[in-house]
Amino acid sequence: MMDSWNILLTPSVNSAISVVAPRHRFVSRSTFISKMTLLGDFTSPDRLKELVEQLTDEGRRNHCFENFSIQNISKWIFAGGFPKETMSIYGYPTENPLYIFMLEQNEFQFEILTEGLKEIYALALPSIEKHGEILLEADTVVRATFFKLQESGYFPFTTKYSGDFYPFYMNESQKRTLIGLEITPPDGFKIDSVDVENEYNSIHFAWPYAANAPVEITRLINTSLRLANLPSVCIRNLEGNLASWEMSHHFGQLTHLFTFEPYRGKGIGLLAEILLAQIYAKSGLHVYKYVADHNDNVLRGSNKHPLWSLWKSTKNEEEREESDQDIMWSFNIFTYVKH
Repeated sequence: MMDSWNILLTPSVNSAISVVAPRHRFVSRSTFISKMTLLGDFTSPDRLKELVEQLTDEGRRNHCFENFSIQNISKWIFAGGFPKETMSIYGYPTENPLYIFMLEQNEFQFEILTEGLKEIYALALPSIEKHGEILLEADTVVRATFFKLQESGYFPFTTKYSGDFYPFYMNESQKRTLIGLEITPPDGFKIDSVDVENEYNSIHFAWPYAANAPVEITRLINTSLRLANLPSVCIRNLEGNLASWEMSHHFGQLTHLFTFEPYRGKGIGLLAEILLAQIYAKSGLHVYKYVADHNDNVLRGSNKHPLWSLWKSTKNEEEREESDQDIMWSFNIFTYVKH
């Protein structure tokens, strides 16, 4: 069985890194520098709970988009479900983490960020050397730092794919409205669940980015495990054939919304998305998604839809610093170049 790494940074597929720069209470730069140590391991339930409480200021900063992923993941882990057995969570520096690194392995202040990236790279290097690629999910600020390390030769990677995405979310008012909706399908369609064993293959190959990802990994990680363990929905025609679906990403967001060509323009893609979002909202999860910057139709629809908001760095001007910029998210695939 193959190993795979996913790393979430305030971000190829055999290794994936997701990095987030959480928003929590502010600490002076001098305090940060004096407290920088090795990566802190927050994988255990007690440490993870401590981390979430710290990042959200014991719930007072639940609204911050940068914390949505770790909050959703922690809820799934505390419930005893996926991805508890496969996810390792680190903070850098150990005290008052500025960056959260979420590493998923399956058997099947720039100087601070730079040092954190170097440490997480060293930790993941054996798997990267084995499989040859990493997927970096990160905001564009973190990606720029990764690129600098790549250009300097410290990170021996070539870029296979890099794309920018807009972050959308539902605020508390929108979630309350969503929870109260009674959702019914249009004539000729029915709401159903995915038959994972028989349909995950078709769902995987409908994924727009499947061509960039090794099938052996993405079938297992990005499709089968997600469908089997995390929320998903599908819409079928009355004969029972798949027409549209959406599923969950193991980093906490709605993802992979897809409608087959003959059924487009009938509103069933939006129906699938709203159904899955309602499941999230009723479960107390944050509802958010990323939309590719070149997907003009979906961007226009999401910007106009009353239940979606485009995330800005903060909705409270008192929390905004002059240097703050609005978030853009990125997905990037890098190929490891052996020396």
